[in-house]
Amino acid sequence: MFESIFSPKSAEVQWIEESLQLQQAAQEFRLEVEKREVEAQYDQWYADMVKQTQAESAAMANDPNFFSWFWDRRKS
Repeated sequence: MFESIFSPKSAEVQWIEESLQLQQAAQEFRLEVEKREVEAQYDQWYADMVKQTQAESAAMANDPNFFSWFWDRRKS
């Protein structure tokens, strides 16, 4: 009765087991690729935002500092 449980796995069972393992490995690989693509997109967005912020900061450096005008008047 229990011989089939303790006997070595049949070729069909081994084939099914290997197929499921390959499917699991393929799924994990796809998930890793998707994760890395999302991270790459975020890194690119972040780099673009850094460039934009630096450009805006450089543009504001040439603007007159109105706050200092009011600060100087208050000190007098």
